[in-house]
Parts: sequence; C-alpha cells; structure tokens
Amino acid sequence: MTTDPAKAPARAARGEKIKRMFKSAADALSAALYPEEITCDVCLAELNEPSRFRVCAKCLDALPFVGDDFCLSCGSPLVAEEEYCLRCQNAEFAFKLCRSPFEYDGLVVKMIHDLKFGGKKYIAETLGAFMADTFLKREMFAEIVCFVPMTREEETKRGFNQSELLACDVAGRLNLPMLPALVKNKNTSEQKALNARDRAANLEGAFGNVFKEVKRRSILLVDDIFTTGATSNECAKTLLKAGAREVSVLTAAITKQKIQFEQND
Repeated sequence: MTTDPAKAPARAARGEKIKRMFKSAADALSAALYPEEITCDVCLAELNEPSRFRVCAKCLDALPFVGDDFCLSCGSPLVAEEEYCLRCQNAEFAFKLCRSPFEYDGLVVKMIHDLKFGGKKYIAETLGAFMADTFLKREMFAEIVCFVPMTREEETKRGFNQSELLACDVAGRLNLPMLPALVKNKNTSEQKALNARDRAANLEGAFGNVFKEVKRRSILLVDDIFTTGATSNECAKTLLKAGAREVSVLTAAITKQKIQFEQND
C-alpha cells in the first residue's frame, strides 16, 4: 500500500493534535492527583492531602476556635459560668445573636490581615468554610445572606469588600440567596481607634437599605470581625427598619473581651 505524499502534512498535523490531547489529559490527571500549588493559607506549606479548609494539620491545631462555652448574645468565649459576657450585659443589640468560628487572635489575625490588606482574596473561601460550619453547628437560621457594605471610595481604595467575599462563599455553601441589601452612605472614621460609644456614634445613620426583599425575612449579616458590635448593630437596625423579621450575625472572628471597661464608655 502506497501513501499519498500530498496527504502526509495533514496526517502529521492530526498526529500532533492527538499527542497534544493525550498530553493535556495526562497533565490534568497529574494536577488532580498531585497538586503542586495547593498550599496552606496560613503557613504556605504544601498540602499533601486534599482539605476543604486549605489549612495544614499543624495550623489547624493552632487556630483559636471558639469553644462550647460562649456568650448567648455575641458568641464570644466565656471563662466564667455566665450566660452573657460583660459586653452584652451592658448593651442592647438590634440583632438576635452573633456567632463566629474563631477568636480574633493568633493565626486568625494573620489570615484576616492577609485577606484585607495583602490582597489574598482566596482566604475568604477558607474562612467561609469555617463560618458555614459554625452556622450549621450553632443551629442558626436565615433566608437571605447580606454583608456589611463599604462606600464606593472605601471599596475602590481596597479593591474589594472582604465582607462581600465572605458572604458570597457562605451563601454558596449554605445554598442561600445573597443580596447586597445594604449600602453605606458616608465614609466613617477608623473604628479601631474609637471606644464603644464613639464607634456607635461614628456609624449612626451610615447605612441604608436598597432591597425590599428583606421584608418579613430572616437575614444573616456577614462581616469579618466582631469587636464592640457597633457595625453589626447599626446594620441590623437598618434591616429591621426596612421590614426584616430578624437579623443574625456571622463573622469570621470575634475579639477577646477586656477585663475592665474603658472610662466613659
């Protein structure tokens, strides 16, 4: 059998195409079985085993999880045999409750800092997994997920809203609709430099509602950190004013309680 020399280039091209297809399939299989770029979100060590949290065993053991003894209102860890922490004994919040998987301490501080200021947006997926687990473990309920908003200027400066990233991930894992139900109407001073009373005053009237779908719905408000509760409280008041039935809060972390109150706070 003789071959037609004119068809040789076409046969060679088909052969090369088939070889590329097999190589592509082999590369994909190798990447799936032996991922080279899946690393721990905390220490960047390569993960040898698949993990839905993208955190190595060593870092997982070191994460400051909130245990089973926590404030019934804000969810902060308790060391004494009480139902409410000092923060909640001396405050009335508009939201029903807040829960968080972590204390804002140790490795979690690094993770949230890397997310917010290091541009590592993928960390929102790992934190979101822990947050969704906490939602289920603490038997929380919601019909709609929303998030603490930024002003356009604030979001442009950072490049993204970390609370929105967390909310998107949590909503996806819980199979709940996510709405940008709140807008921030004014730029506010840095909250970390203010005491609890000044934080509340700083945020008064800062938020508005843009979706009527919150009416008669149970809302899950997502944020990165719960500190004094001023931000969550102001957002909850806005949602309740718009007709929401109730508001629960889910954050990645909650700050530790101070032993004494600040003066004039």
